[in-house]
Amino acid sequence: MRLKIKALIIWLFISSINIWAQDGSPSPYSFFGLGDASFDGGAVSIGMGHTSVYTDSLHYFLNNPASLAELKYVNLKLGIKNSFINQRDDSGEVWTSAHNINYFALGFPIGKKFGAGFGILPETSTKYNIYTPTDEGVYSFQGSGGLSKLFIAGAYKINKNFSAGIEYQYHFGFLQHDYIWVPNNSSIYTRDNNYEDFSGGTFKLSLNYHKNLKKNKYFQAVFNHRLQTNLNTNFYGSIRLIKIVTNGEYPVSEDLKPEQTAQTLLPSSTSLGVGYGEKNKWFVNSEFTYQNFSDFKNPFYDPAYVQYKDAFATRLGGFYKPEYNSITSYWKRVTYRAGAYFKNTGLNIYGEDIRDFGITFGLGLPGLKSISNLNLGMEFGRRGIKTGNLVLENYFNLHISLSLNDRWFIKRKIN
Repeated sequence: MRLKIKALIIWLFISSINIWAQDGSPSPYSFFGLGDASFDGGAVSIGMGHTSVYTDSLHYFLNNPASLAELKYVNLKLGIKNSFINQRDDSGEVWTSAHNINYFALGFPIGKKFGAGFGILPETSTKYNIYTPTDEGVYSFQGSGGLSKLFIAGAYKINKNFSAGIEYQYHFGFLQHDYIWVPNNSSIYTRDNNYEDFSGGTFKLSLNYHKNLKKNKYFQAVFNHRLQTNLNTNFYGSIRLIKIVTNGEYPVSEDLKPEQTAQTLLPSSTSLGVGYGEKNKWFVNSEFTYQNFSDFKNPFYDPAYVQYKDAFATRLGGFYKPEYNSITSYWKRVTYRAGAYFKNTGLNIYGEDIRDFGITFGLGLPGLKSISNLNLGMEFGRRGIKTGNLVLENYFNLHISLSLNDRWFIKRKIN
């Protein structure tokens, strides 16, 4: 292994420790469930409508563990996500943004039939700050935190058509919800702090099918299923009275809440997708995902105005590469991607289903003198509804993925 690759791995790993300490979703909808989903595929998949059907020998597709069996090169990847959100309700509008490391992963082949990989990524995130004025004072609701996922996966190429993969996922993190009451004409306010810690593991199963057809065409299909599990949950908190003075504030009193333990259900999730394309030229695919979200219940937060329903998503997309081996034009070797998606998030608030839909675009920029590449994924979407106490969000997300490829574990024949 080259020294520069070793140094890069160390740097990326150190950078990745910040993944579980980020505020990735500045949205009031992140209050519900375990927060907003922070990861829904790497930049390659996002550019094609968040689909995860396509596989190749260069990329470790993080939503598809069986893709590891296709790797011919070591793939080291780092993703960055930049979000810009316009939020509107009956009282006006506001712009928010967030910029975070989105994932770090390493995939590598083991012989001709095996592949393995591991990494870390933020799975959900919570970040909101809601003010509700009344005649007597102001209520403030603030939240932060989220879940992260450590994962390790392996895959085996059963024959020329089928590959199977399995991934172990360890979920961990915390949520903090604070309720603040500031009465009018008073120098003392109340802060109700609530914390939840989560931890638990589950497995994801994956099966890929690839069939070569005539005239360089091929058909692909993928099946992924994450098993349902219960996360160990610890709850604790405090209620404090805080006095505001000229040079700051200080606590007047603090009552600690008794620690409690419970189980929080992490629902199962299943996806099925199919695709058709021409080798090194173009590919189109569609995918359907279903999540058993109606079984979800947070044992410590259960607002009466919220219902959890089964969630589903429909995605479609593809790519086009003008001339993958062109030596006269760099832009003919670029991969151009596009897609669209529609999601019923499973959230029902005040009797309204919260839906999310958008369009995506992407670029795969090849290295000038290497097989490594830089991938860009862009999505323009809309979530929610501007009615009653709900919020309409128009968002733009820019995903940047650095994908480094090399050959390791090869015995040199000539020194």
